[in-house]
Amino acid sequence: MGKRLASLAVLAALVSGCGQGGGTDGSTTTGGGPSSTSTTQVPVSPKPTVLTVFRVTDGALRAGVARVPHTQALASSALGALGLAAPVQISSGTATVDLPAPTPAQVAEIVYTLTQYGSVQRVDVGGRQGLTRDDVASFVPPILVEAPGAGAVVGATFSVAGTASVFEATLVVELRDGAKVVEKRTVTASEGAPGRGTFDTELHAPSSGHYTIAAYAPSAADGTPQHEQDVPVTVTPS
Repeated sequence: MGKRLASLAVLAALVSGCGQGGGTDGSTTTGGGPSSTSTTQVPVSPKPTVLTVFRVTDGALRAGVARVPHTQALASSALGALGLAAPVQISSGTATVDLPAPTPAQVAEIVYTLTQYGSVQRVDVGGRQGLTRDDVASFVPPILVEAPGAGAVVGATFSVAGTASVFEATLVVELRDGAKVVEKRTVTASEGAPGRGTFDTELHAPSSGHYTIAAYAPSAADGTPQHEQDVPVTVTPS
């Protein structure tokens, strides 16, 4: 009798375990019994791709951030973010853009946006061949912050880089919280005016929030800002 009761108890335990939902991988099972169980997989969308694009605003190029659906076709996606739905082919360092009659401002946007990529040294567009950044220099302001672009999300400590054509190669880069300057750097570009040099510095935000990067050349007379560029960014924890 004791063995019969034990056997019945084991059988009851086995029956009660059949048909219960959770799989060991966290998936959901459905169906009326062990033979009809199925697993439902929920697809996870990849994060959007964040691109830097250069737009001409008030006659001068400015770097900004664009967020597009996840893609590896960076060149064509960047032009699409500029509102230029033009096919792009890249070969031997040249990007060929199929856009028959771009305006001078559009040419500047295309050249600056595409030549940020290491695979592109020249651009053919609108019947013109071998264009470089030097060919669109009239659209470049005395100070151009190339990274981060306006609207970027950055960590608490981040780099600010760009080019400048300023007196004695000296410029100031500030991080502002509203009207308050929370950090200030005096930076020397690699070349002074009339040439154009590169610059790079590092800023640190005291907390998360919305900030403005201000880059300007101090006046030789009284230090007042000249050729200022303001770049809004959002700081999030690293």
